[in-house]
Amino acid sequence: MNNYTRNLYSVIWSIGAILLIYYSNTLLEFADEWSSKTYNIRGYHLWIPIVVSVFSGMYLAFIHGIPKHFRLDSGKLAVFAISFVMLFYFVLAFYTNLPLVQPFLKVMSNNGQFFVGLICGYSMISCLFKVRYVE
Repeated sequence: MNNYTRNLYSVIWSIGAILLIYYSNTLLEFADEWSSKTYNIRGYHLWIPIVVSVFSGMYLAFIHGIPKHFRLDSGKLAVFAISFVMLFYFVLAFYTNLPLVQPFLKVMSNNGQFFVGLICGYSMISCLFKVRYVE
C-alpha cells in the first residue's frame, strides 16, 4: 500500500506541475504583452515573473511530500534569507537608486531572477516546515 500511495502522490504532483507550468506561461505571456503595449517594465513585467518563480519553488518543495508541521531550520533559513534579500534588492533597484545596481542587474537579467525566486520559494517551505515523506 505504501508504494501505491507514493505512486499516486507522484502522479498528482506531476499533474499539478504541468498545470503550474501552463498557467505560469500564460501569466508570463500576459506580462510581456502588457509591458510591450504600455512600455512599463515596473508593473506586471517586474512582479509576475517574481511571483511565478517563488510559487514554482514552493510547489517544487512539495515533491518530497506534504508539510507536516511548523519547524524552523536555521541552515535553510540562511539560504532563504539570502535569496529573499537578492529578490528584494532586485525589486528595489527598479524604484530607487541603489549602489552596485548595474552589475547586479546584469547577473539577474539572464534567468537569474527566475532561479533566485525558485530557490527562495523552495528554501522557504523547506526551512519553515517539516515534511512528511510519502512512502
